[in-house]
Amino acid sequence: MLNMKDITTAAKDLLEQNLQDYTIVRNAQRNMDANIAAMGKGWIGVYRGRIDYTPHTVGGNTPYLAEVEVIIEVQAASMESGADAEDRLQDAEQDVLNILNDNKKLSGYVNQNMGYDIEYEFNADETIWHHAAIITARYEVRA
Repeated sequence: MLNMKDITTAAKDLLEQNLQDYTIVRNAQRNMDANIAAMGKGWIGVYRGRIDYTPHTVGGNTPYLAEVEVIIEVQAASMESGADAEDRLQDAEQDVLNILNDNKKLSGYVNQNMGYDIEYEFNADETIWHHAAIITARYEVRA
């Protein structure tokens, strides 16, 4: 069976090695402070998602084909405007997706990338605009 610690650590390490000026955490409490999301280029949280094990007999040594999800939350904030926060979030989201696409096997911890789902959130506060993109990266792993 899989150890998701290895997979989420690999994702966090890849992001840290390739992105500067971001606060990057793994399995920490979700950031609720817009001031933290406004520092540098933004805040990134890496979390484990679901695992789906399917029996798999091809290949002999790997009885399961697992589909795993790694959730990467990207946050950005602005004191200028909602549009500025959205622009900052889009830049941060693109930075993260570029790293994931350049490293589709997460340093060998997964076999292949199966795609992404992205959901967006934003606050309605008019003093600081706090936006988030919640990226669910889906991977296939022989286990």
